[in-house]
Amino acid sequence: MDFESLKLFLAVAEHASFTRAAIELGMTQPTISKRVQQLETKLGSLLLYRHGRGVRLTEAGVRLADVASSVLLQLDSLRDELDAGTHAMGGWVTLGLPPSLGSSLSVPLAQRFKQQFPNAGLRVIEAFSGSLLELLEAGKLDIGVLYDARSAPTMLVSPLFCEDLYLIENAALAGPNGPAEIAELGVGSFVLSHSSNGLRRVIEAAAALSNIQIDVSLELDSLTALKRMVEIGPERCVLPYGAVYREVQEGKLRARPFAGRGLNASLVCATPLHRSVRRLTRELQTLLVEQVKQGIADGMLTATRA
Repeated sequence: MDFESLKLFLAVAEHASFTRAAIELGMTQPTISKRVQQLETKLGSLLLYRHGRGVRLTEAGVRLADVASSVLLQLDSLRDELDAGTHAMGGWVTLGLPPSLGSSLSVPLAQRFKQQFPNAGLRVIEAFSGSLLELLEAGKLDIGVLYDARSAPTMLVSPLFCEDLYLIENAALAGPNGPAEIAELGVGSFVLSHSSNGLRRVIEAAAALSNIQIDVSLELDSLTALKRMVEIGPERCVLPYGAVYREVQEGKLRARPFAGRGLNASLVCATPLHRSVRRLTRELQTLLVEQVKQGIADGMLTATRA
């Protein structure tokens, strides 16, 4: 019995569907079906009842799923212990970042990762929170950084930092340079990301608390497009400083913090509960926290003061 077949069987059992398991694993449905059938032949037991809506576990399948999950977790733990005893860790780890953070963090984080783990590979995916959550739940990310994280039984989350949000405007247009008032969210037109994005929900929640209706003239799920539209004007947007750091330095955009208690958003690190956390993943999370602190110290990121 090979461990890869057990992993495929567990994926089918988790999703109750060969098709959904194939999508998650990036394999064809016939390949997975054939491997599971071979597993059933070796064990001499039917593991799954096939029906029109998918599959469900037989009694033998339930028993195998319990044992296989425990065995594979122990193997992952053993691998981590062996990794800990070697000088260089290998393998790949995948990190998901929101574009507003990735624009300032991806490159320096990747450089530090390669310096510390030259035999390992890092894959960084930038996407909005809604997409990152789907990728995490599908097992395509080892770590995801999310805005406005909602409680989910499939995720383990830990705070990363709370960042200030800024009113972003075309630097060439006439206007004040001082702090912005929350009331300005109700003045003029804005370009924001789609409502499924965590950062958008934070902005709208703050406006609702002050009984403000934001005039959203455009929804763009592209950080580059958002910034470009503001550069053209007259639309404005709300973003963390790290997302516009370079454009502000170049004089293309003006970033004004919100006065008083301001406007801020919390970011968390999320890992899927159904997968064991490898040592390389834990090391990447440590680097991520350190790089955020460095970004704050360098003035590229701004954190809300307690």
